Amino acid sequence: MVQDKELSTAKEKRNLQNLLWIGKLIITLLILSYIYKTFRNEQKGIGDVGAVFHDILVSEHFPILFSMLMLVPVNWALESLKWQQLAKKVVDINFRDAFRGTLTGLAFGVAAPAQLGDTFGRVAALKSDRRLEAIGAAIVSNGIQFYISVVAGAVGWLHLQEKIGLTLQSKQIINMLLVAVIISGIVVVWFRKPLTDWRPKRLVFQKAHAYLRIIGNYSAWDLVVSTLYGSLRYAVFLSQFVLALSLFDFPIPSLELASAVSLIFLAKTLIPAINVLGDLGLREFTALLVFKQYNLPAEEIIAATFLVWILNVLGPILIGIFLIWKYKWSKMKFSNSNN
Repeated sequence: MVQDKELSTAKEKRNLQNLLWIGKLIITLLILSYIYKTFRNEQKGIGDVGAVFHDILVSEHFPILFSMLMLVPVNWALESLKWQQLAKKVVDINFRDAFRGTLTGLAFGVAAPAQLGDTFGRVAALKSDRRLEAIGAAIVSNGIQFYISVVAGAVGWLHLQEKIGLTLQSKQIINMLLVAVIISGIVVVWFRKPLTDWRPKRLVFQKAHAYLRIIGNYSAWDLVVSTLYGSLRYAVFLSQFVLALSLFDFPIPSLELASAVSLIFLAKTLIPAINVLGDLGLREFTALLVFKQYNLPAEEIIAATFLVWILNVLGPILIGIFLIWKYKWSKMKFSNSNN
């Protein structure tokens, strides 16, 4: 009987490992498909983009390109610090594990709509049987970055809305949407504490509460520190984009360039479903719309957005794929310690 039980356990373990291997393979194929479609769509775009890259990849631009490249690890390090600050309410996590989880989440994020993939990747990478309790931490982390992008985008919108070729009605809708989102963020933070004491009666809400109640446990200091990391990360990403645009010597003041970039990020933030189709296309479309009034060459705008994507997204995604295969999640129990 003991031998049969051991054989059964070994078989179950082997089946679980095979299932996880298949899952990793599916995720990897989805990510590679995303990358392939992105490059394919780029080739279908303006044919002069390749020539533009040839013109900007010259020695005199190396300092700017090098600066952009050095900001890549800074960008994801700041995101990792934010994730570490929030996740440590549930698990003991060091910076290395936080960085690994951030890149893993980035890779998963392109294989699933909205923020589902990012949340799953981060939580799955945690080395704890309490990992599911960190779902709330992942939601807060993404929520903070969302809010920062909206606030910064609102500032850029106030600066440039008169120059954007939209109807008065469209501008009024955007203004109301921005006000609603900003006020909603303040309300959520103000009333976060009652979530901790909520005692739902239905089982489905009890399960959800077990994963989300951490949101009410964050102190004002936790949120301030996390928001600081998120703001610095936003500044880094914005700087990368402005540096990319500076390669083309556009006759536009730096402040206007920064405002235009903030609008591109705002569109990407408020229309997350486009992730399924590839966020590069949305950024290109928004960039062309924002810069339309300046009569700038479309291929140069597209080349700048593509360069930022290659440096800041493609590289980390490939590292994320490596991490997905490296770490043996089959050794980790996906269970809630409170059950």
